[in-house]
Formats: sequence, structure tokens, C-alpha cells
Amino acid sequence: MHFSEDDLREALKRKDPGEGFTQRTMARVNQAGTEGTKQPATKKANGKFLAWWMLRPAWAMAVVAVLLLAFGIGGYQYSEYRHAEEMRMARVKQQQLQQEAERARDQAIMALEIARAKMNHVLRHAQLQAEPNDKIRRERL
Repeated sequence: MHFSEDDLREALKRKDPGEGFTQRTMARVNQAGTEGTKQPATKKANGKFLAWWMLRPAWAMAVVAVLLLAFGIGGYQYSEYRHAEEMRMARVKQQQLQQEAERARDQAIMALEIARAKMNHVLRHAQLQAEPNDKIRRERL
């Protein structure tokens, strides 16, 4: 279906609302005015919790404040817990590094003792050859 400008102009043209339009409008205004003097109807909430929330804003704000405080304290405690865990992990890592360092020190000392023993053996062997002795003792390295 294709609309033209003439169809649009016809649809938007002023039309007479008919007889009694003013009386109907005034009757509705009067009816709304008399309802306004009555007790305003409370809106029904979708549940008891929502009704409580709407009727007691001071209590609702108190509940919100308590919840925020609880979440704040919980967050702080979690942050302290995380910090303690990180410190414990750092201590464990430090102990592991210290054990590795001690092991490396022990290995270095053992290597130096072996080297000292070999050097003493070579030195004794060199001193024996320097002596004018016919018997040369051979020692194994």
C-alpha cells in the first residue's frame, strides 16, 4: 500500500469532535476533582518486601547503611587475609631459598675439601720425587 501526500493531508485534517465534547470533558474533570478529595489509593506493591521498603524509607536507609558497613568490613577482612597469605608465602619462599643456599654452600665446601685432598696428594707425590730416594712410592690419585 502506497500513501501519497493527499492521504496524509486528509488524515491530519482538523475534525469536529462532535456534539457534547465540552460536557464530556467537564464531567471527567469534575469526576477527577472529586476523586482527588478522597483518600489517595495506595499503590499495591508486588510483594511484602517492596511494600515495606516503600512505606518505611528511614528503615530502608538503615538497612542499606548496615549492608554497606557489613560489606566494607568484609572487604577489609578479606584484604587483611590476603596480605597475611602473601606474607606467609613470602616466608615459605625465603625458607626455600635459604635451604638452597645452605645446600649450595655445603656442596662448595665439599668441592673445596676434595680439591684440597687432591692437591695435598699431588704435593706429597711431587715432594717424594724431589727426594733422592731410590724407592718411589706410587699413590693413586
